[in-house]
Amino acid sequence: MAARLGNLTALADSEAAASTSPEEALAKLDQLEEGPSSSHVMAALGHFKEALKSMDEISRELAREGAVKRLRVLGFASPGRIVDAAMPPSVRPSSDARGAGAIAFQDPDLWPEAVPGGALLAKLEQTVGRYLALGADQMVPFILWVLLAHAHDAFEISPILALTSPDKGCGKSTALALLSALVPRPLTSANITPSAVFRVTDYFKPTLLLDEADTFISDSEGLRGILNSGHMRSQAYVTRVTGDDHQVSMFSTWTPKAIALIGELPATLADRSVTIRMRRRSRSETIERLQLHRLGDMEDLRSMAARWAMDHVDELRFADPGIPSSITRDRARDNWRPLLSIADLVGEEWPRRARESAGRLCALAAGDTSVGILLLEDLRALFQSRGMVRLVSEEILDYLRRMEERPWPEWRDRSPLSARQLAAILHPFGINPIKWRQDEVTRRGYEPAHFTDAFSRYLPPVPPHPPQTSLQSTFAQTASATNGAHFDIVDSAKSGIVNHVAHVADEENAYEPQGRGK
Repeated sequence: MAARLGNLTALADSEAAASTSPEEALAKLDQLEEGPSSSHVMAALGHFKEALKSMDEISRELAREGAVKRLRVLGFASPGRIVDAAMPPSVRPSSDARGAGAIAFQDPDLWPEAVPGGALLAKLEQTVGRYLALGADQMVPFILWVLLAHAHDAFEISPILALTSPDKGCGKSTALALLSALVPRPLTSANITPSAVFRVTDYFKPTLLLDEADTFISDSEGLRGILNSGHMRSQAYVTRVTGDDHQVSMFSTWTPKAIALIGELPATLADRSVTIRMRRRSRSETIERLQLHRLGDMEDLRSMAARWAMDHVDELRFADPGIPSSITRDRARDNWRPLLSIADLVGEEWPRRARESAGRLCALAAGDTSVGILLLEDLRALFQSRGMVRLVSEEILDYLRRMEERPWPEWRDRSPLSARQLAAILHPFGINPIKWRQDEVTRRGYEPAHFTDAFSRYLPPVPPHPPQTSLQSTFAQTASATNGAHFDIVDSAKSGIVNHVAHVADEENAYEPQGRGK
C-alpha cells in the first residue's frame, strides 16, 4: 500500500490531504428518495460538487463511484454522465505543465439490462464496417478485442492489437478513432515517453492507443521494454526510484494496448500482438468518412460492451478455449486465448469465425520469420539433400548465396553472407563451427548432429512422404510387367498428367466424409 501511494504521489506531484471524506460528500445524495424532483437532485449535486473540491484524487474517485451507484438505484438511466457533469474539473498541479491539458476519463455507463453477446458483436461489426474496409479475418479480432478491453482484468495475457500498413492512407488512424469511442478509458497519443506510459498506466488503467508508432517506438528501447512487460499479468510491473527520498516503487503496466504504425512492429512487440495488416481500400470498396462528432453515437455500444463484460467476467476468468492445432507457436496461442474465450462465451457462429481468423492470420504472420529461423530452415533442407553429412562452411555459403528469394546473396551492403556472419547467426542457437583434417587439409564447417536440437525446437516437423496412391501403384505394376522400353520414352508432359490425376484423386479422398460407404 505504501508503494502504491508513493506512485500516486509521484504522478500527481501533490501531497495535499483530503479534508472531506467521500461519505460526507454523499450525505445529501443519500437523503434523496426514489423519484426525486429535479430541484432536489440539483441541490444535492451542488453540495456534492462543493465537497469534492478539497478532495484528493482517490477520495474523488470513491465519491464518484458512490454517487453513480446512488443515482442508478434512484432510477436514472445515465447516472455516470450526470455525476461527471456535476464534478469539478480535475487539475493536477505541475511546475512544468505550462497549460497542458489534464488527463480526464469518463467511464461508460452500464447498459441497464443484460446484453446478448451475439447481437453486440453483430452490431459492432456493422458499425466498424461502415468506416473501415476490413476483411472478415481482420474484422473478427478487431471487434473481439473491443470486448477484451472491457473484460481485461479477467485474463492473464494481454495481447497488443497491432494495426500495420505498408503506407499511409490505409485507415489506421480511423481504426484508433473508432476504438477510442468503443473501449473503456481511451488514451490516444501520437508520441509518448517511457515514464509517461508506466505512470499513466499505473494510475489510470487506460486503454492505451498509440498512433504513428513508426516515428518513435523503434528508437526507444525503454519504451519497448515497458510495453513488452505488460503482456503477462504476473510480470506487468516496472521498478523505479521516485521522489526526493529515492523511494523504490513498483508501477503496474497491465492495461489494454493498441498500436498503429507504417511497417512492422519490432520483433518482441510483434510476438506479443495480434496483428491486423491494413491496406488502402480499393475503388470497389465503399465506406463512410468518419466524422469526429459521430463518435458520440457509439456511446451505447460502449455501454453495452461494459455491461456484457461485467456480467461475464467470472466465466471469462476461468475459460480454457481450444486453440487450433495449426497455431503451433506458444506465444501466438497465448495471444489468441482471450479472444477465443470471448468468442466461445458468445457462441453462435463466433467460435468458428474466431478460429478460422486465428488460423489464417497466424499462418500469415508465420511468414514474418526471423533471420535465424530462415537460416535453420535453409540449412535443414541442405543437410537433408546432402545425406546429413558434415559440410564445410564454403559449401554452405555457396548454397545460400544462390538463393535469390532469400536475403543471403545481398546480406549487408549488397555483399553476400560471409562465414563470420553465418557463425554469428547460428551462435545464439548453440551451434558453432568445428575444425577437422581431411586430405591433409584443415577444414572448417558444421556437423549436422549439432543442429538436431535447434531443428526440433524451432522448426515444424518434416512432413512424411505421402503414401503411393492406387493410381500410381497401378502404373508402377504395369511398368514392371512390361519390358520397360515403352515407358522409357514416356515424355514429361504425360508424366505430369499422371501426377495431376493422382493429386486430384488424393484431394477427393481427403474430403470424403467419414463413414461413407465404399
